[in-house]
Amino acid sequence: MLNFNWDYCEGVETIIRKMVLGNLEDFKELLSKYSEKELKEIFLNNLHRFYGKDRSFWKVILEVSNEEIKRKSDESFRNTVTTRNFP
Repeated sequence: MLNFNWDYCEGVETIIRKMVLGNLEDFKELLSKYSEKELKEIFLNNLHRFYGKDRSFWKVILEVSNEEIKRKSDESFRNTVTTRNFP
């Protein structure tokens, strides 16, 4: 089993690392330890850290709709900020 706490971070950071870097056993542990609602909230609040297969996998497992992702993305600073072009 991987050590997801390599820099002594606790809580949500460790959960996100398990969600992104973990294997099937880690996923089973997360799903048994935390409610689907808690994991869904963590996933939506940290969408910017999930890409490709990871995002698709957790979207299906946590039953997250496209509308929820769009709404959260629209609220997210990282996804809605634009750089102003100064001439």
